[in-house]
Amino acid sequence: AGLIADPYGFDAGAFRIAPREAEQMDPQQRLLLELVWEALEDAGLPPSTLAGQPVGVFVGASSVDAYTRIVGDASGIDTHFMTGNTASIIANRISYIYDLRGPSLTIDTACSSSLVALDAAVRALARGEIDTAVVAGVNILGAPQAFYGFSRAGMLSPTGLCRPFAAAADGYVRAEGGAVLVLSRLDAAKAAGRAPRVMVGPTGVNSDGRTVGLSLPSAEAQFRLLERVYGEAGIDPNDLAFVEAHGTGTRVGDPAEAEAIGRALGQKRAAPLPVGSVKSNIGHLEPASGVAGLVKAILAIEHRLLPATLHLDAINPDIPFDALNLVPARGPVTLPPGPLTAGVSS
Repeated sequence: AGLIADPYGFDAGAFRIAPREAEQMDPQQRLLLELVWEALEDAGLPPSTLAGQPVGVFVGASSVDAYTRIVGDASGIDTHFMTGNTASIIANRISYIYDLRGPSLTIDTACSSSLVALDAAVRALARGEIDTAVVAGVNILGAPQAFYGFSRAGMLSPTGLCRPFAAAADGYVRAEGGAVLVLSRLDAAKAAGRAPRVMVGPTGVNSDGRTVGLSLPSAEAQFRLLERVYGEAGIDPNDLAFVEAHGTGTRVGDPAEAEAIGRALGQKRAAPLPVGSVKSNIGHLEPASGVAGLVKAILAIEHRLLPATLHLDAINPDIPFDALNLVPARGPVTLPPGPLTAGVSS
């Protein structure tokens, strides 16, 4: 697994949380409290200026590992157990500690959770419900049960590497971590004298509906979503610098996603569309994977360089990259000057 060094490390005093309460808190809550502080710091927003304001919190999360570990020992459950281990509180804890008065939602749509959270935040901003939103994704691997299940389903890589789009792809590697973004409406940011690092364009979500199996994807449903989002926004596929794909390194998921991206975008371009996946670098953060890909896309735009997707010694023969007019980023891709637009798929 891709593990962070100390998921249980936490400066409880900085957030006025008693040590006994912190012990009963899901480490996902603790990690996000610290990441929100860093994100606000990076955005130049003192937390005191947001207190009492209609700031929304939208978190993608699905792990209940902390609950699983504690619930087997009734003697270890105290008064802080429920608020410490309820999924809704992952978002609500942020709103409570920072005194944020906008909508506060933990969204669980499995591996797409954090980008669905982003979509919800963008819509709330567009409706004028809020001026600022905290968007996050988090994943901590704190118990073994999910490893058993995914392994027995044949989803995890027995060789311990995520190999997106590769012939040797044999499953994914579970990983933990989190990321936080601060979104504002452009008019509000300009009024406050804040220059955005990037602009979030149109977003969209859907469901695959009935497929051959509950955990299996639909290339057609993904294609229709991409076609609708890009079509309604009037984005010319030729203007895309790259697409950061979900790209888990599975033999079923990668071909389906590549087909959808190729049909909706690649085949409508003059030049092949670069695609990559951050999972080859850091593993699959599951509910937080979408926002991890978004962070990679932001950094690629800022540095004018799309990093290589690793472990691509040989291309998956089940993906007709030439026919789809896609090109996997087997090495660093220098991005052109001028405004850049990138897509992120989850």
